[in-house]
Amino acid sequence: MSNGITTDAHSVAPGEIQFYDSIQPPLPSGSYTLRATQQINGLPGETVAPYVAEQAMTVDGPRFGINGSTVHTLYPPANQEGNFSTSLPHAVFNDFSLPWSRKIDATAPEGATQTPWMGLLTLYPADYVPPSQEVGPPVSSPKTVTVQQLVTPEHTYILGPALTDYSSAAGQDVTVIDVDIALFQTIAPLLEEVPYLAHARVVNTDGKVMLGMNDDGCFSVVVGNRLPLADAKNRIALVSYEGHQDHLRGSVIPPQYTTIRLVLLYAWEFTASAFTGSFVSLMEDLCKPGRGGVSLLQMPHAQATDSDPLAKEALEIGFVPLQNDMRIGEQSTSWYRGPLVPAPTKRNFMYGPYHYSDHAMHYDPEYGLFNHAYSAAWQIGRLLALSDASFASGIFNWRNSYLKAITLGAKNAAAQSYRSVVEEVAGTPSGDESYVSATLNLLSSFTRVKWPLRVTREDRMLADSLPGVLTTKQVQALVQKQEDPLIGLIKKFKTS
Repeated sequence: MSNGITTDAHSVAPGEIQFYDSIQPPLPSGSYTLRATQQINGLPGETVAPYVAEQAMTVDGPRFGINGSTVHTLYPPANQEGNFSTSLPHAVFNDFSLPWSRKIDATAPEGATQTPWMGLLTLYPADYVPPSQEVGPPVSSPKTVTVQQLVTPEHTYILGPALTDYSSAAGQDVTVIDVDIALFQTIAPLLEEVPYLAHARVVNTDGKVMLGMNDDGCFSVVVGNRLPLADAKNRIALVSYEGHQDHLRGSVIPPQYTTIRLVLLYAWEFTASAFTGSFVSLMEDLCKPGRGGVSLLQMPHAQATDSDPLAKEALEIGFVPLQNDMRIGEQSTSWYRGPLVPAPTKRNFMYGPYHYSDHAMHYDPEYGLFNHAYSAAWQIGRLLALSDASFASGIFNWRNSYLKAITLGAKNAAAQSYRSVVEEVAGTPSGDESYVSATLNLLSSFTRVKWPLRVTREDRMLADSLPGVLTTKQVQALVQKQEDPLIGLIKKFKTS
């Protein structure tokens, strides 16, 4: 069966994205038989027996591991440090239907909406660091076992997945982690939550600023359900939930089991830096009386600035004094103010337009200080514009076509000028196209000649006797008359 989804990035408009709740595989996993029959009819006096061929095949998706190239991007990025404690980890895959390529429950009826068979577990240091040498961590280090040991672990207190139809892969190696059941049921999602932790998307990045990510296409995304711990190294484990549909959070586990065994499909780690304040608290500091208000956006300044009215006013409206290293090697102090200022402003059309950043520098002759607010804004604006791939491409194409038009116009004007000279020198009517064309070709060959910067004495002596050479004085005389030396050369060539 078909789900009717078009897996083409250009099925959506440039710069847009389309989301899908799930991508159900058109053909469920299992064993199938392809049968082909060919019958020849219409032969006189003969009935040909039909040709029948059969081919057994198995439809199956990744089960005990995934190819690393399937992972498109990770967030938070692997081995990075940043303010990640307020973002749910997620992994993006190139395989459009990967999270739904298998059933989490092999006994589920065909055609039923599938629940993703994989999920992300966010582990804190206390989860994977042993509290002491005598006691192991709640989450073991990754280890390799066989598929048979996955389903029927070597210890009776370890709960394995309830898998079916795995006999052909029983001896295959698989990477697993053993997790304390109490911890697993604390951090794992409910079964009914799993479908909301995965989705598919179709992306068309045309016209977008991609910052290094400019891939179009169809992707699937798996999202974790636990926020990272701030000021700590977090580990993310992509695990298989296949066969564990009855072991997720909220399920009743027999008391003899204390550990659950999970297939580890992929893993990465990152450090979430300490978070100093939430967005709500920062906004409250700006809005509530006594919390600082807009002065939080100002540079801290002492009361001593009251003695200088200019400095006091500049600091209060958001200007910051910065060291300015001038191009001549001197150092000075200049003012700068960014776009987020703690004072009302209005647009002023008296300034500009500016053709380069230095053109936008303002100078106060009374105090001898430069104001770099506009020049910095000009430079930032240009960088932002050039970082937009579609804009940069468009302006390049416009400039290229503009230069081509100018060049073509100059060539046409030069050709018309040469044409007039040739007709004048040759005394040929303008209708004699063959002669004029041949002469213009000759002119074209001369335009490719690189004129020497120096003329030797021997060259000067031979100049009068050679039809294709102009002396230095002849060239200078032509230049003084504002005539093209090339035209003078052609005249000499024709009259020699």
